[in-house]
Amino acid sequence: MARRPEQVHIFLYRYAGYGYEYAVFQRSDSPECWQGVCGGVEDNETAAQSARRELMEEAGITEQLSLYPLQSMSYLPLNVFSSEETANWGLDVVVVPMYFFAMPFDGQIVLSDEHTEVRWLPYQEAYDLICYLDQKIALYELNLRLQRSNMLEET
Repeated sequence: MARRPEQVHIFLYRYAGYGYEYAVFQRSDSPECWQGVCGGVEDNETAAQSARRELMEEAGITEQLSLYPLQSMSYLPLNVFSSEETANWGLDVVVVPMYFFAMPFDGQIVLSDEHTEVRWLPYQEAYDLICYLDQKIALYELNLRLQRSNMLEET
């Protein structure tokens, strides 16, 4: 039986002296859409392993930095995926879970072809630019956790 599909989404953040900034990426295939780094969990990966791989592929981050899970979780409807992606998922898959993570990072981001631009923005500007509500909720959680100094245990 094939593994059920899962997605991950990761927000990068850094302290900028006046407060925290968050990296938001402009999608190449939808220039109006800004988000964190995201992608699918592959083969025998855990969600955390997938998050690290996606950070390497989409942002060039190879350092083994702290990776924090967020409580936020959402589901993506099947129709956001291509028929090639869904071909082997079976009829039981109707929605795909997405797990959210956060990573502190203040280095150089190297964009892949999936994104055309990255911006480091304060919370409200990043929140306003992000296009999907579930990602806004995860960013809200991250921002509040950083303000309260209560990140969840590192994975």
